[in-house]
Amino acid sequence: MRRLALLILFAAACGGSDSDPHQLGACEGWTDNLGNPFTGQCELACKKPPASTGQTCDTTIQLNCAAFDFEGTKGCCVPQMTTIKFAECAP
Repeated sequence: MRRLALLILFAAACGGSDSDPHQLGACEGWTDNLGNPFTGQCELACKKPPASTGQTCDTTIQLNCAAFDFEGTKGCCVPQMTTIKFAECAP
């Protein structure tokens, strides 16, 4: 029984490593075009402004956006009205 409990605990720890990039949370360090702090929420992949990689891609909500990799998913942070969304690059 003890081995089963340890196995379940180990499986839960290994299986939960990937985060949902679209989970909403507080933004940190984003500013609007006037330099004012962005007041709204960001999806997890965009919680902090990502470092520029010089790569671009097309997404369903913006073409030729600045791309980066978040836990194996390549995409861009695209500001909307009150939310900064993580948009995956089109294949």
